[in-house]
Amino acid sequence: MSRQTNKERTRLRLLQAILKTIHRYGHGTLTTGRVAQLAGMAQPTFYVHFRSMDQALEQVAEWVAAELGPAFEPAFSPESDRAAQVLEQAVSKCTRSLVEDRKIAEVFLSNRRDRTTALGRHWTVLTGGLRERMCQMVVQVRPGATPADAALHAEMLVSIIFGLAEAHLDERVGDLDRAASVASRAIISSILSNTGVADAA
Repeated sequence: MSRQTNKERTRLRLLQAILKTIHRYGHGTLTTGRVAQLAGMAQPTFYVHFRSMDQALEQVAEWVAAELGPAFEPAFSPESDRAAQVLEQAVSKCTRSLVEDRKIAEVFLSNRRDRTTALGRHWTVLTGGLRERMCQMVVQVRPGATPADAALHAEMLVSIIFGLAEAHLDERVGDLDRAASVASRAIISSILSNTGVADAA
């Protein structure tokens, strides 16, 4: 194994240890000593890979964003008559990918709105990208949707993804695919209705 591979493996262990520390003990307990101990190495090793805990948190945020990113960029359908089905599948795929790793899911869901931390700032951008993608898919399902209507439906779809992920992690929802299907079909029905949600309100 090359020296570079070993270095990368050690860095990843430290990132995982940071995530595990936040998951187990909370953000306020994060110290380089605790992280190094959890990773099974000496504290000075931490500073071989990161200048500071802030830099390490930036890299944790980027790592998690890279893990979740592909699922948060659902594909479009070239056929407009399949757009609703593709949107339903996108909601299911995003939700299932989010809960794939419980640690990542719980830390992401509890920190995604905290703009005071590197984690929250990065994940706000990631969530914004998902919101924008869902907005584009809403317009594909109903090309005549107003921007306000598309944005509102996209917001509801993102809320469904995060809400179902939390419900699944809390064991309140067992069949995640069915729950995602039921919820997304309700939103698709609203998207396709002649009266926009914004008008109805």
